Amino acid sequence: DLLNKVPSVNLAPWAGSRVAPNLFIRGMGNLNTQSTNDMATGIYIDGVPVGRGVGLATDFADLERVEVLRGPQGTLWGRNTTAGAISFITQKPDDELGGSVQLTAGSWDERTGRATVNVPLNDKLYARVGYMRVENDGWVDNHSALPNQINFNEDREKEAVKAAVRYQPGENLTVDYGFDNSSMEYGNHFYQVVLGPRAVPGRQENANPARGQTPSDTEVSGHNLTLSWTLGDLTLKSITAYRDLDSEINMNFIDVFTQDRTMEQDQLSQELQLIGETADGRVNYVTGLFYIEEEADETLASLFAGGRLVDAWVVDAEAESAAAYGQLSWTPPVLQDRLELTFGLRYTDDTREATKTYVNPGFTPAIKGLVIPGELDFDSLDPMVNVAYAFSDNINAYAKFSTGYRAGGFNAQSTPAYFAPGYDQEEVEAYEVGLKSEFLDNRLRVNLALFDNEYTDLQVDQARTPPVFVDTLNAGEATIKGLELEAVAVLATGLTVNVFYAQLDAEYDSYIDGGVELASVRHVPNAPDWQLGAGLEYEFLRTDFGSFILNVDYRAQDDFYAGPIANTLSPDYDVWNARLELAGIPLPHGEMRVAVWGKNLDDEEYRLSTTNLSPLSAQFGAPRSTGIDLIYEF
Repeated sequence: DLLNKVPSVNLAPWAGSRVAPNLFIRGMGNLNTQSTNDMATGIYIDGVPVGRGVGLATDFADLERVEVLRGPQGTLWGRNTTAGAISFITQKPDDELGGSVQLTAGSWDERTGRATVNVPLNDKLYARVGYMRVENDGWVDNHSALPNQINFNEDREKEAVKAAVRYQPGENLTVDYGFDNSSMEYGNHFYQVVLGPRAVPGRQENANPARGQTPSDTEVSGHNLTLSWTLGDLTLKSITAYRDLDSEINMNFIDVFTQDRTMEQDQLSQELQLIGETADGRVNYVTGLFYIEEEADETLASLFAGGRLVDAWVVDAEAESAAAYGQLSWTPPVLQDRLELTFGLRYTDDTREATKTYVNPGFTPAIKGLVIPGELDFDSLDPMVNVAYAFSDNINAYAKFSTGYRAGGFNAQSTPAYFAPGYDQEEVEAYEVGLKSEFLDNRLRVNLALFDNEYTDLQVDQARTPPVFVDTLNAGEATIKGLELEAVAVLATGLTVNVFYAQLDAEYDSYIDGGVELASVRHVPNAPDWQLGAGLEYEFLRTDFGSFILNVDYRAQDDFYAGPIANTLSPDYDVWNARLELAGIPLPHGEMRVAVWGKNLDDEEYRLSTTNLSPLSAQFGAPRSTGIDLIYEF
């Protein structure tokens, strides 16, 4: 749903697991998810950075909203990123008794239940609990006769719970505690052969793999304690958090080989913020300190020829990151207070350690038992300057310069020659100008952004032969230029239309691998030349028994490369979704909503990624699906 509403955002499935989607913003992101690297796109849950991408496809039991920030981040809060950040914000308890129950039935025998309840325990203490469970049979049937099998893309059991408590002993202090847990037993995604004698035309929805497909399991949980204390014009905020990940992943790569992967990771983070204003409100500022530490254990066994050849390794990893940051906005007493100047600065220090043990290196048996340790340190000072001018109360223009930084690290799948030295930090200089405007009594909103991101020491994942080996290179330099146009219009009472258009021009200025310059034959992954999206919401036929609401959204994008190699080119596609809801059905206590929906309405056969598994293979998007929601709110 996020992809249909926000320009320049792409979701690239990680080859190893469908519970670890890799998010790209403005052409930058990760192709791999490991315990030894940082993500280009920061992911936050209630202000807490998520260290690993595994588990991101599990669900949230009580989500309020999602915020997307594009471009380098770091001077306002949290962890530094080069591509941008996506923040998931859950519902907080309040002083009203209420709740909801939702039941869903849909294609592939989908069965979903959601429930939330909010209870004020007294006039200072409130509690809220949310729960959800999803089951479906997946859309690629697995006909293997081997034991312990599961369909591809199946959610055998997906559960999530969120518990939150808010304590407000006075007007100046708010204490929020949150606990979340998500677990998922699932069938992994399916690679379809698209070239050669084994190629299957169209979109394959049945398979009989010789090596089968066994279930995978992932569980993530977290604790979050946030204190906000207001003292006049100052607010002191503390975010203390602990998160834990436990994952066991099984994957069949078109019967060429299978993989069994485990990852255990825990993280502890602390952030302190001071937020305030001075000079009669002309100066607003945020300053803060941030710290996070991680420990992780990761194993991978790749089995060829049914296990007759095995390549297995173990990695133990630790990482620490500490930062100090600040941002100040000043409205000088000139130009009728229409000018605002913003300055930001962040200093970050990172340390990463990793040890790889080649337990059973089937392709290079001579190094069996080899243990390679590595330790790397990085630091960066990153400024931000923004100049904004309000031409009127409804038209605001800005020009922004910022730098971003992503720490270096190790690739857990590297060959011995590349693991110990690791790879260096990635840096970006970002230039952006834009316009934000509202017209027609705020019934029309139009936003425009032009950006130019210049990357140096770009971190690029390069698959080797066989593809169980992947090295990360500081390949060189890249320039990504683009345009984003967003518009929302209220055309009539109850009728709202939104559209977006994004254009990208992404290319490597330098791509050096093994001392050879390859920029002319390498491609920036997941950076289509254009994207287009549109949505409509129409409320009509208001009656005593409720109102009908129609939602339709559309997304199209140009062809794109799923990896840096030319044979990963994936065709362009477009997708339609729709939902028709009867809302506001009155009941003695509360209201009810009933909705029917459909996704990929024209049953588009489209690829999410293409990769060379020898032979060339692809992951396809889901076929048309339909369903019905029944929602009760009180």
